[in-house]
Amino acid sequence: MNCTAIYVLPRGRIGTAPADHALAELRASCDRLVVVTSHQDVNGTLDRFLPDDVLIEPRAETSYLAGLRAGLLAETSGSTDPRVPIIATGGHVIAPIGPVAPILEQMEETQTGLFSPYWHNTQIDVRMKNEGLPSRVPYLDFAIFSATLQAADGFRDFWHKVKGSDDWTDFRLGLGPFARFLETQGHSVLFPLALDQLQTNDPRLYEVHRLVAQGCPCLPLEVLSLDPLLHDINAIALRPALDLLRKRHPAAYQTAVRHTVLTIPMREFNAIADQFEVLPTTAPPSEKNEWKFGTVAVFIHAYYPSMITELTELAKNIPAPHHLFVTTASEDDRQNIERYLTEAGYPIDAVEVRVVEQNRGRDMASLFITFRDVILSDKYEVALRLHSKRTPQVSPRVSEEFKTHLFENLVASRGYVSNLLDKMEAEPDLGLLIPPIIHIGFGTLGHSWYNNYAPARRLANELKLNVPLDKATPVAPIGTMYWFRTKALRQMFERPWEWEEYNKEPHHVDGGLAHVQERLIGYCVQAAGYRVLSVMTPRSAARNYAKLEYKMQRLMSHLSTGNVVDQDRTLSQSRETWRGKLFHVCYETYGGIIRRWPASRRWLRPVVRPVVSASPIPSCRSEAVCASPAVEIRQRTGRQNGRLFGRLK
Repeated sequence: MNCTAIYVLPRGRIGTAPADHALAELRASCDRLVVVTSHQDVNGTLDRFLPDDVLIEPRAETSYLAGLRAGLLAETSGSTDPRVPIIATGGHVIAPIGPVAPILEQMEETQTGLFSPYWHNTQIDVRMKNEGLPSRVPYLDFAIFSATLQAADGFRDFWHKVKGSDDWTDFRLGLGPFARFLETQGHSVLFPLALDQLQTNDPRLYEVHRLVAQGCPCLPLEVLSLDPLLHDINAIALRPALDLLRKRHPAAYQTAVRHTVLTIPMREFNAIADQFEVLPTTAPPSEKNEWKFGTVAVFIHAYYPSMITELTELAKNIPAPHHLFVTTASEDDRQNIERYLTEAGYPIDAVEVRVVEQNRGRDMASLFITFRDVILSDKYEVALRLHSKRTPQVSPRVSEEFKTHLFENLVASRGYVSNLLDKMEAEPDLGLLIPPIIHIGFGTLGHSWYNNYAPARRLANELKLNVPLDKATPVAPIGTMYWFRTKALRQMFERPWEWEEYNKEPHHVDGGLAHVQERLIGYCVQAAGYRVLSVMTPRSAARNYAKLEYKMQRLMSHLSTGNVVDQDRTLSQSRETWRGKLFHVCYETYGGIIRRWPASRRWLRPVVRPVVSASPIPSCRSEAVCASPAVEIRQRTGRQNGRLFGRLK
């Protein structure tokens, strides 16, 4: 196209997914490409995009407007006539989304001076009521300046005066005055949406789903990194926007996914993008029994061989062709399992049973060591992990509930699995499908790292998993059963694990390699550029939601406000006092000790009681919680799951 593109590339964003996408698309679409950057040494990294010019503007490091100013002044200098339209965008957005040519044609037909992707509504923003700005201030995140506008009186003079500082200053002293300049000079602005189609003061964040639906050519990265609490209180609908991108503009969607999985803590992304799916247990009537990814590998660890019957019955819920790969503890068990599978009708070439070399690492080592060769052979694209789950460290009823939670949300029925496989086929960026964290019988909410965060951080560094770990609760297949894409988890298999790295039995302690691997599985998938999705049946979703909502209501009722931001601030501030810091040191120390040595609780209890009574956090002193008969029973029997420090009498 006969146009010029200006791309503002701050230092630190060279080689990122948004920059690579934008530069490739703009280079293919425009006759001239100009890159503005704050970094001196970028020529080598930009060679593949063949920019016509590279401008250095130090203030572009923190200000998109400063970089835009440098590009506009350079491209409008001299008396070149006729001018061509200038497309301007930068590393703070994913752009372009879709073809640019139709926008240029519409601008020419309507004789529009400026194209802007969205606006800020100053009439309903209380911060701007006395600023004297036009009612709609156009953002320039993906702007097109017409030749007429570039040649207008005062255009270059205006941009000479713009300095560029930070987002808020740039808005007040840059975007706002530019909107006034356009209005005063009579230059019209073309938006993808009509002025009455958006309802909020800042639709680029709060109405991103409407912008994508109506063909907005860019997606602000800020909406992907915005605090999940702000997503909540502003009811931002990011998931519909991403789903639309996947269907309409796969390249832009992949750019968004690659950016988010490498830069945003996974639980935050899963919260803002609603990465939870309730799948029906029945599928539409269909004879479908094959998927694009072919035969499924089903890895079963049958340490308790008596459970092989239950596990193979679950495997029969897989409507796709599948091969069983089974590990067990002894040669006798292997022969019995093979005999059973033959009698059950499994073909010989669809079954392989191996005996683990050592009884270490439980279901983790049996997969990552014993079947390492199968994964690295690349014969299978999609796999399922199951094992004979018993969880003997908790009460039999809680253990049974946990096992049901895992099995039901992975292989509830043939219809359920068919729906799950359809989703994996339709969304190839899905690398891991896991049951959600269970909210019944376990204290995992906000605390499921337990003793594993520090060793997980060390192992992540060793594996070069360059992704941020969540601080409180990892996105992990707790219980170690999950569907996965083998390429997404390949890095975990490539490391040559040794049996001796795992704890000896029965010393399977929290903080050991097996528990650390369990919590790193999701982050390994994330580092490979894939998403993690929590899946559940309607029954499981309802049951867990009921318990979760009650627990949250009970906890939040101890605070003086229902606003989640205020609640978060109150609890955070309670940790900043010296009493709060001391309490949490004691809290963490006690929790770590009783998780490793549960019997030590009886000796520590006399020390714990006075610390609890001095706690600065109201919920830890709640008489209602401490007086619960169920808690008393659990204290007497010693079956405690999670940190019960604040519940002791």
